[in-house]
Amino acid sequence: MGSDNKNEAQIIRISRSDKQHKLQELLTGLTRSEFTGYIKVNFSQGGIGRIEKFEELHLNKGSESRS
Repeated sequence: MGSDNKNEAQIIRISRSDKQHKLQELLTGLTRSEFTGYIKVNFSQGGIGRIEKFEELHLNKGSESRS
């Protein structure tokens, strides 16, 4: 009943420096992909606690060039 539930969140523990490095890689990748949205970084006791990414969807992207 416990381990075969796919909805359970997995907690991954990594060092602060690894979290900072991964955050830097994430931001670099988002910059290269022309990301539009915002990133929310929660800190806990001086370290990165959680990162949330909110992306905006542009549904009418092709209609900008029409006149």
